[in-house]
Amino acid sequence: MLLNDFINSQLGPWTGLFLGKVLPRKWGYWLGDRIASALASRRNSNLYQSIRSNQAVVRGLEYGAPELDGVVYEVLQNAAHGYVDWYGAFSNPANFEEKYCTVEPHMIADALQSSAEGHGVVFVGAHMSSFNMFIMMMAKRQLPIQALSYHTVKGSYKTDNLLRERLGVDFTPISSKALRTAIENLQSGGFVLTGVDRPDVGGVPLTFFGRSVVLPIGHARLAIRTDSHVVAGVVQKSGDGRYHVTGPRILVPERTGDDRADSVRLAERILAVLGGYIRERPAEWMMFIPLWPETIPVRTKQQSSNRT
Repeated sequence: MLLNDFINSQLGPWTGLFLGKVLPRKWGYWLGDRIASALASRRNSNLYQSIRSNQAVVRGLEYGAPELDGVVYEVLQNAAHGYVDWYGAFSNPANFEEKYCTVEPHMIADALQSSAEGHGVVFVGAHMSSFNMFIMMMAKRQLPIQALSYHTVKGSYKTDNLLRERLGVDFTPISSKALRTAIENLQSGGFVLTGVDRPDVGGVPLTFFGRSVVLPIGHARLAIRTDSHVVAGVVQKSGDGRYHVTGPRILVPERTGDDRADSVRLAERILAVLGGYIRERPAEWMMFIPLWPETIPVRTKQQSSNRT
């Protein structure tokens, strides 16, 4: 799939950034809609099947339910618009919070208070809407934060991280060294950020939307080990190219002395919070990897395999 390959290549984000500079938002949306339509039309692709299967679980439907027929396009359209807005904000960052992204005041206030009291803060989020907007908001407020990214950084992820680092955010692919740095930051009352709804190394079976799925718990282990607090939140669309970061009050982990059990309990508590927001706006969940591949019919998988 040449189009999808290009989007996921290192050139994809650079192209998006260039277009964000030269195209008005409405034309960027128009182009994004065309790309979303082209990708959503390929029903035997891994991308289509991944999105449809994830959406089926979130919505409590079977993979083949007709209610899902237009959902993949809607998800891809939201993703495309999110990137248009992100590249536009990156290219024109003046008055960022006024023009692009607001945040629940208590989320930042709680984090600063916890830090002042000697607790590190682990910011965790789901891949909803335009998470880059939250990263940019943190950078604009000059909050020193270490972001833990996937251990294997290639293609568009590599370029995305370069752009994020230009904002002043310290992006570190997960490694032993990065985790040691994260521990030091949290023990000194600092901030660490990561996404928690995508499978990665070091995961364990957790319950998410009533089903078992292997997801990372490193963020929970960090919080338990360093006596840190947790800010869980998501980015939601608020209309007209604007976004809003929302989440509950800060989470204080329960500690019983059994670090492993406490970490699993905290990870599932976080997933329950994030899952509630995803269920409210499932079409804004940008998860393009199948979390529950067993929900994809075998025949559909075979058709996809025959095309690759």
